[in-house]
Amino acid sequence: MSRPVAAKSPGEDPVDKQVVDNVAKWQSADAPLAPLTELQVDLVYELGDMVASIYYPKKETSDGVAAKKEDHLGHMPVVSNNRDFIRWMIKVETDIQHENLKNFEQYYKRLEKHLQNCETVSKHSEYTVDSIGNLKGTYQNVIEKTNYLHNLSEQLMVQQRVLKEKKNDIRCKLKYFVYFPKCQEMVDQLGQARVNTNEYTEVLNNIDNSIEYLEKNSNFKESKVYRMKYESLLGTALSCVYNYVYRIVSETTKQLVSVDESQTSANTDSVFSLYYGKFQSVSIKVKLILDYIESKNDLNSYYKNTLYDCQKAYFTQRLPILEVAVSKALLDIKSRHKNDYSVLFRSCCLFIIKVCIDESKCYSYFFNSACPQLHEYLGSLCQHLYDTLRPCLIVINYIEILSELCGILKNEMLSEKVTGEDHLSRYVEVIRQLLEDVEERLVFRTNVFFKHDLNDYRPSPGDLAYPEKLQQMENIVLELREKRPESRALVVSLESQEVAQINAPTTATHLRSYTGNSPADLHGMWYPTVKRTLVCLSRLYFCLDRDTFQGLAQEALIVCVRTVHNAADIISSRKTPIDGNLFQIKHLLIIREQIAPFQVDFTTKELTLDFSNVQKAAVELLHKRNLIFSFSSNNALLEFLLEGTPKVKEYLVDSRKEIDKQLKLCCESFIAYVTQLLIGGLLDWIEKAEKILKIIRVENTIFNDLTVRGQGFGRTENVAGLIKDAQKNMKTRIPDVQRSMQLYLANQETEFILFRPVKNNIINAFMQVDQILLKGGYSADDQLQIACPSPEQINILICSVSLTIDQEPLNH
Repeated sequence: MSRPVAAKSPGEDPVDKQVVDNVAKWQSADAPLAPLTELQVDLVYELGDMVASIYYPKKETSDGVAAKKEDHLGHMPVVSNNRDFIRWMIKVETDIQHENLKNFEQYYKRLEKHLQNCETVSKHSEYTVDSIGNLKGTYQNVIEKTNYLHNLSEQLMVQQRVLKEKKNDIRCKLKYFVYFPKCQEMVDQLGQARVNTNEYTEVLNNIDNSIEYLEKNSNFKESKVYRMKYESLLGTALSCVYNYVYRIVSETTKQLVSVDESQTSANTDSVFSLYYGKFQSVSIKVKLILDYIESKNDLNSYYKNTLYDCQKAYFTQRLPILEVAVSKALLDIKSRHKNDYSVLFRSCCLFIIKVCIDESKCYSYFFNSACPQLHEYLGSLCQHLYDTLRPCLIVINYIEILSELCGILKNEMLSEKVTGEDHLSRYVEVIRQLLEDVEERLVFRTNVFFKHDLNDYRPSPGDLAYPEKLQQMENIVLELREKRPESRALVVSLESQEVAQINAPTTATHLRSYTGNSPADLHGMWYPTVKRTLVCLSRLYFCLDRDTFQGLAQEALIVCVRTVHNAADIISSRKTPIDGNLFQIKHLLIIREQIAPFQVDFTTKELTLDFSNVQKAAVELLHKRNLIFSFSSNNALLEFLLEGTPKVKEYLVDSRKEIDKQLKLCCESFIAYVTQLLIGGLLDWIEKAEKILKIIRVENTIFNDLTVRGQGFGRTENVAGLIKDAQKNMKTRIPDVQRSMQLYLANQETEFILFRPVKNNIINAFMQVDQILLKGGYSADDQLQIACPSPEQINILICSVSLTIDQEPLNH
């Protein structure tokens, strides 16, 4: 609220008037000198409220408010005009400004006080810094003296440590020199009865260390002397070890010998159990020291020699008692199985294997690693096996026994399990040597067998009783089949079982059989040399090496084929060539089929000398006799020596091909004979007629009237008679021929293959006759009278005869 202002007097100052006017226009509504925004107006009002609250506070109580109002009014100046108001306002502003600076004045006073305090502290600090500088100098002096003392102490400690190291080094170097008397005393004390102890091994270890040290430091003054002393002491200590081991082993051996003499009637197993058990029990007394010596075996020669001596002592004491026991046991086995060589060889070999295994195990109780002496020791024991069995081979003459022994030695005694063991190496050597002897004996007896049982074989009448033997066997089988048809498989002889092993080998089941399954085949009714040869080869095949078997097989087959051929000739002379040829064909087929499973080459190389050049050179020498002593290059004697040298020729002999060749010749002989038997007269007529036709073709101009019909043998009635005889022979003799083929071959396919060329020859012969009739001057009436059958008619005739034979009973 604005207060009333007094009226101005006319004599006021213009400046004041101007001020008053300006104040009046300060907040004029029309043109204010200082226009204010709403915010500024609010601030002015707030400022007015603050001034009012300061100068005109509210009346809290009636008394207090009145007192304050009076006090305020007492200080409130009297404002009568604008100038007074302005002065008052300026004064108020000045008071307010001084009141605002009052805090700063107080702060200024405090700062002055603090300044005085800081000056005091600064003086004290300067004094303290000076004191610290003096103290630092004193401290630096102390540090220098302390470092010097520390360095001096370190030098003394280094010198002390060096002295200690030198002292220890001297002590270590002198230890090996000073230790010798004590070590010698310990060897003397322990070397009597405490060899197998850790103390003794420690003494030996110290001696080894001393020797090693002295060897490395040989530049010491007395190192060589003390080294010799230690080596001598080591030799003494190891000598005590050897004496101790030898004493233990020898005492054990004496105990075994005394026990063995008192138990002479004990069996072999108990004796050997005693031998091994006793040595196993005493091995604990020497095992520790022997293990130590074996661990030092590669260190120097002293340990190596000591170990060798200990092993030698062991084998020296062990060998005599074992040799006697092994020899006695082998002789006992030999006496029990003197008639059965297979059981004898197998039992002796198994016994030696057990002995070798047990001896290796007993050796391992004392020593850890094998040595050459062990193999020599086992070889000495195995030699008794060879000495026991070798004489038995001399008296064995049977190939069966020798081949069985080869199988036992090769397959059972030399199996992979046996050959893979190191401790059985000497046993394997002995068995291989024994096997070589058996094979050598087998080859010798085989050659004797080839000579006496094959080459020099003289067949008995029963061996050559063909075809009676085959007919008899067939009749027996038929009778048994009629009586007991279900027991056909039981009618098998021992010989048939033996032959079955080679007649049906597992490796040749895929091959086609052309030998048939006749009763004679089932019962092994083969020619003795054939059966012996095949059985012998089947046994040799699994016993001998490939090269040896090939040589023997070739020789056996050559001899066998020759004996079969000789027997066929005898049968042909006694019976008919058909029987002889079929006999030979049958057995050649058997041989060829039975040797097929052998996976070997029956081809061998043979060397011969060709003397054809010698003969030619000798003839040249005779023609140049005047140049024999010539000194030129044409010297006849020199040419004879150079050109007349016999040449060595090498050629291959294949037994399979020889058998095939012989079989082919025999089949051709059979075919030719049967053809001649059936149409022999007709073939002779064809030969004569062909000669006439040849003459006609060559000399037609001279013999114009020459014809086959005009010849004596070519008459129509003669030719017709030959045709009828041929047909009659075919009807009567073909059944006999096929019956013989069935009896010998007993295989329809083989019979068909063998008879087919005969059939073709007959058909070709009649075709030739037909051609000759056309070219030989025969008329149609003559041909009708002769009645030469066509090839189809001949084929039907032969087939009808063959079918009739197939339907006939077997005992026809």
